[in-house]
Amino acid sequence: MKRANVNDMPRTRLLAIAVATAAISACGGGSGSGSGVGGLSALPISAEQAPPPAVPPITVSENSAPCFNEADFREGTLLEFDAAKLGTDPATATFHRKSVTEGRETFGGANPIAFNVGSETVTSSYAEHTTIQKEYKDLVGGSIMLYGKSTLSKTKYDSKWLASLPTGYPKEQAMSDTQVFAPPVSFPVDMKPGQVVSQRTSVAKTSTFNGVSGSTTSVPANAELTYHGRETLTTPLGTFNVCKITLKITLGASGITKVSTKEFWLASDGPYRGQSLKGIDPKSPMVVTKMTYSPK
Repeated sequence: MKRANVNDMPRTRLLAIAVATAAISACGGGSGSGSGVGGLSALPISAEQAPPPAVPPITVSENSAPCFNEADFREGTLLEFDAAKLGTDPATATFHRKSVTEGRETFGGANPIAFNVGSETVTSSYAEHTTIQKEYKDLVGGSIMLYGKSTLSKTKYDSKWLASLPTGYPKEQAMSDTQVFAPPVSFPVDMKPGQVVSQRTSVAKTSTFNGVSGSTTSVPANAELTYHGRETLTTPLGTFNVCKITLKITLGASGITKVSTKEFWLASDGPYRGQSLKGIDPKSPMVVTKMTYSPK
């Protein structure tokens, strides 16, 4: 299968993380100091036997790099999950999302990777209606680039129904709405706890009907990403070490603004590494109750 051409994270950083993890497993998280307990000295050491050199404690990096997964940007990677509001029965999940990584597409004057985050086909008595939602992102030089999103709606009419309409009525119709960040929002995958990255950009919205573009409206925007650090999170899927991240986007200027804030708790290891296990709306957070993740 053809894979998207992406820049993986620097191999040296991935190797360092792997070495640290292996060392922790081998040492059980550290070693004893060799001193006595309660002020009592340890067993005597002969003159011929020198004490072993002190081993510095091994700590796991608190940076955010392990909480992002380069496999997400490979063509064919599948992520599907259900989520429920906190405190509710996991069986009553109210949110479902399926994302499939596709190839590169022309979007916003660039060639980013397309993520199909919602495809649905509904058949009625007179037509077939299809909706496709996509997000456009990329991984470049250790930074994630957000280009925007699009929604495409297609309607294909039944031939028998068309026979009752005036001659020349279109057999198919298509409408699309796009939102493009200009320039793309960019933030590093390797951040330190407490680090904040802020960027000025704009959001351009355009609607198209049957291939004809309407007017484009553009508003200034500010994107701010905050990495809070590591936490331990217990979910219906288990207990995980996670990175907490907040993304705040402010639209508008001159006192007339609209603020959108989203929070994410991303797994730093395990089978769901890099995936959000809790978050979205801070006022009504949801927790993942079921997940299928098939990286390529």
